[in-house]
Amino acid sequence: MVFRGILLGAMRRLQETNSDFNEHCSSKFTYTEDPNYGPFLVSVNGVAGDSAEHTYWELLVQTGENGPVIRPDVALLLLVPGILTEKAYGPNLIELTIVNSLSNAPNETYSADMVFRGILLGAMKRLQETNSDFKFTYTEDPNYGPFLESVNGVAGVNAEHTYWELLVQTGENGPVIRPDVGIGCYIPEPNDRIILKFTKW
Repeated sequence: MVFRGILLGAMRRLQETNSDFNEHCSSKFTYTEDPNYGPFLVSVNGVAGDSAEHTYWELLVQTGENGPVIRPDVALLLLVPGILTEKAYGPNLIELTIVNSLSNAPNETYSADMVFRGILLGAMKRLQETNSDFKFTYTEDPNYGPFLESVNGVAGVNAEHTYWELLVQTGENGPVIRPDVGIGCYIPEPNDRIILKFTKW
């Protein structure tokens, strides 16, 4: 796994380079991409989850060599089939604020619908589809996942050391944090204020 890479990238690399991942099965692992929840693990070594039987692949992590086993609070490969749906839970509103710290442009604020336990990227896609004033582009890095390139026509430039930083104000008056994951894995809570800040590194 590359430094601070996503689990899905490491699994892809393992599948490509390690015949022992399962030498008897050509598929090794499969997943689908849900627009609201992100990657969903379908099968491992030919064994697939089944909605009718209420079976699925659960992601658990042992923290450290002898640490506890936890269920991570990230979107990667965690969708329980047939349980988490927009119809079942209804949308939640989050606030999305665009801040350009390198210009005098005023901040822009949008409200975005997000499904229960959905990923930020899904909410951003829905906002772009329903509000012509909000546009963004991203690329998919095989190791790190979605990388935000531009917002409302303003793009980061490596030569100028500019990029879009993801920040979150948790709750109405909570602290502003820098999440440990990006737009493809971050799961906003209702009433979070998502801040996309154009800045320099």
